[in-house]
Amino acid sequence: MTNDGLMDDVTDTRAPLRGALRVTFFVVLAAVALPVLLVVGLVVVYAVERGIDEGYPEVAPAVMAQRAAARTQELYDVAGIGGELPPTGSGGDYHAAENTISAESCYPTGLESIADEPVEGSYRLGHNWRIAGVSKQEGMPALRRLRDHVEKAGWDVTNFGASGDGWVLRARRDEDDADSERIVVTWWSHWQTLDGFTAMSCAYDPAGAEGDDAVRNVEPPTLT
Repeated sequence: MTNDGLMDDVTDTRAPLRGALRVTFFVVLAAVALPVLLVVGLVVVYAVERGIDEGYPEVAPAVMAQRAAARTQELYDVAGIGGELPPTGSGGDYHAAENTISAESCYPTGLESIADEPVEGSYRLGHNWRIAGVSKQEGMPALRRLRDHVEKAGWDVTNFGASGDGWVLRARRDEDDADSERIVVTWWSHWQTLDGFTAMSCAYDPAGAEGDDAVRNVEPPTLT
């Protein structure tokens, strides 16, 4: 074999090797770069979301309480089994009537939620009400009337069925919106009560209070 033939064999061997090394290099580069780019991208998205206001309206807690109570009064009328229900304390007697206001802090959605930090100055108000001494013969028809009413009013009924030793109705204004208004009404067999909860959308307190502090001095009106 001539020297030229030997050189040709060496060249033919090195060409595929260089190609394989080149492919391996790019594979390794991609394996290293992609996680780095992903982390950088997540950091950028997180920073952008942190810099964007949540868009909650600014509503005084007393005004929001009136709105919630109006919603509750509508449900109370449809239930049709309760008498006058003045504001009460929020004690632990589940047999007793209740008419109270509560609130919780609001938390951002999306990537920003991983920090698990409430939105400063935000609150989500809830109106809690309970009718005592409600038998099954009263409670179940009341729940069915409420279900029919909220469906006709355009609410999304997310649950209507047995729950523990009772029966529950759950509905919300917009099922695709985590911050939408929602209602929960439950007839409890053990307690013989009809319990309701009206939750409003998140808002900013003009005074800057957050969560339950925003409603510390707010009382609901009497339900009739």
